[in-house]
Amino acid sequence: MIQNRKAELMLGEGKKGKSSKSLWQPLLAAPALFFLAPVGIGLYLTHPLPAKTRKNPKDYGLEFEEIEFFSRKDQVKLSGWWIPAASKHSKKTVITAHGYMNERAMEGIEGLRLAKVLSRQGYNLLMFDFRNAGKSKGRTVGLGYYEKHDLYSAIEYAAEKKNQKKIALLGWSMGAATALIAGCEHPAVSVIIADSPFSDLEPFLKENLSYWTKLPKRPFTPIIYHSMRKLLNIDPKEVSPINKVASTKGRAILLIHSKTDEAIPFTESERLYQSIPFNNHKELWLTEKAKHIHSYFLYRRDYELRILRFLNKHLRFG
Repeated sequence: MIQNRKAELMLGEGKKGKSSKSLWQPLLAAPALFFLAPVGIGLYLTHPLPAKTRKNPKDYGLEFEEIEFFSRKDQVKLSGWWIPAASKHSKKTVITAHGYMNERAMEGIEGLRLAKVLSRQGYNLLMFDFRNAGKSKGRTVGLGYYEKHDLYSAIEYAAEKKNQKKIALLGWSMGAATALIAGCEHPAVSVIIADSPFSDLEPFLKENLSYWTKLPKRPFTPIIYHSMRKLLNIDPKEVSPINKVASTKGRAILLIHSKTDEAIPFTESERLYQSIPFNNHKELWLTEKAKHIHSYFLYRRDYELRILRFLNKHLRFG
């Protein structure tokens, strides 16, 4: 009887032990999941699957050449198209810079349709994929930090390999912010057209990261922000278009933004416009009712006319 009682007591203790463990396990797992999930999101945002390019200039009746060059930052191989002007002998080139998780053709807004208009009006085009996009190599998206070096190398390619004398940059979203940075640095660039840029990466992410993650700003944004910073090994303060435009001289800058842009508020372009010194030519066009980077999609003819007027005025030599 005594032995049976001991056995029952031991069995009861074992059940209590298992029960207490089962209570503690989810309590211990919860904090881990709380931090791991945002870190996983940060990993995805900095290493997304590259967008695929399904269309090419031939689909729009354009001649083109497949080109490759290397980023000056780390020699990542970048792929693109050289689309000659219809006149064949132009020395004026527009280099496009696509947006985050996009690709060179900007298929969502029919970027190649705009390329055709520019080609017919006497402009060569260089359209390329940033790292980890389209056919370019690399696995990391740097939100402008690495991309400014990619774009800088595209400018060098047009100037040196194609002997272009006058270069304009046309960018959307992340590409627009990158165009403002690289374009204000490189002496060959005299015109920058920036559609829906952010003005300063660090405050922009801290304020608007929740739009991209679909998670509440608190407590998740600080965790995701710091995980992205560590994963990219960058200082977001270095990705600051507003600091670049504030000190630039002799540039013509056209800013385009929709007042209903939820991804990057139009106030970002307003801040940039106000920071551009008066020794540059500057214009700001605010559109209505368009989604992020969809002003061209919604106001196609007006968009083409405004860009051509701006280019013809400020990239007039060649």
